[in-house]
Amino acid sequence: AVNIITISHGAAIGWVSPFLPYLQSSESHLTSGSVSIEQASWIGSLLCVGGMIGAPLFGLLADRFGKKLGLQLIVIPHVAFWLCILYGPNVYFIYLGRILAGSGGGGILRAIPLYIADIAHSKLRGMLGSVLVISLNVGILLGFVLGDSLSYFTVPYVMLVAPTLFVVCTCFLPETPYCLLKQNRTEKAELSLMFYRGVEGHFQKTDDFRKEFEQMKKLAQLTEEPSEEHKLSWRDFCTKQARKGLGIGIFLMALNQFCGALAIITYSANIFTESGSDLSPNVSSIIVALIQLTGTVVSFILVDNLGRKILLVISTIGTTAGLFSMGIFSFLQHSGHDLSELGSLPILSLSFTILFSSFGILPLPYVILAEVLPQKIRNVGSTISILMISTSAFVV
Repeated sequence: AVNIITISHGAAIGWVSPFLPYLQSSESHLTSGSVSIEQASWIGSLLCVGGMIGAPLFGLLADRFGKKLGLQLIVIPHVAFWLCILYGPNVYFIYLGRILAGSGGGGILRAIPLYIADIAHSKLRGMLGSVLVISLNVGILLGFVLGDSLSYFTVPYVMLVAPTLFVVCTCFLPETPYCLLKQNRTEKAELSLMFYRGVEGHFQKTDDFRKEFEQMKKLAQLTEEPSEEHKLSWRDFCTKQARKGLGIGIFLMALNQFCGALAIITYSANIFTESGSDLSPNVSSIIVALIQLTGTVVSFILVDNLGRKILLVISTIGTTAGLFSMGIFSFLQHSGHDLSELGSLPILSLSFTILFSSFGILPLPYVILAEVLPQKIRNVGSTISILMISTSAFVV
């Protein structure tokens, strides 16, 4: 249920590709006129600026008011984005909407992993964490399909259903056990853990359940009344384990964006238009989104069998090869060479790039991050790493 908003955010990411050509055309409804190339670049990149705001903001709200409310508050900027698209008369409203959508996206990447960590059994956290990336790719594909099938003003009406459904579904979910324990609501915390573990009554509680709940209580007590040993300080980031974990996290998040996948997805229709692909730009974009989703699902299946490192190496090599071939094609085309016989190469190159990046570079950093950061700096380290995603995406 919590990833309904992730799917909706994916659609917000995918919205740009099918509708940017319309906004750049003479048929654009904007009173400020057709969108220029510079304005188009801002429409794409301002999503990342919003992410820099949303990641720390919604992380703070989730820590202070609870994971459930922190998640539900993400709906506010998300709905505001679609309203800006629906009623915005000029490009500046689109700018505002993209910042708002980005802040919601930053909140999703920050708050949902925290929520999953609180409610999921340790054996299921990796799998449930991967669902976040799969849901995001489903949303991107949905955005492409709706953009190809519906009008500019119809898509927001359709997509406003998703945040409404998200709020309704999450209202039936209890607050996480850990948050309730921090509020000294022990009885409700136990009932919450019973709900998330599928324990229907007190007589069905196992020894493992009781042991897990006791561990939660001890952890919550340490957080509520930290001793000098458990207080977070600058020295905690200077340990060898912390430096290594944070360095790996920041590097992987930078790699996640510098592979160019978000830029490709955002401007895919324009890329295929200028490359002279044989297929229509929107159909080509849908194919790329399908391949991205397929790659992420394959990674989800293989990650525990092949291991993170092998998948990352294969993903990096494949992504480099795909980008290199597309770069050579674009260079030769702009140099005046006749490449009419290679009309299918752009979609093949970009599909190859997206497929291999989806094996490892795109989904695995979120899984690895939780594994390499020490428990004591995990919350702050995650926020720093998510900020790195937004910063890298903005630069790209």
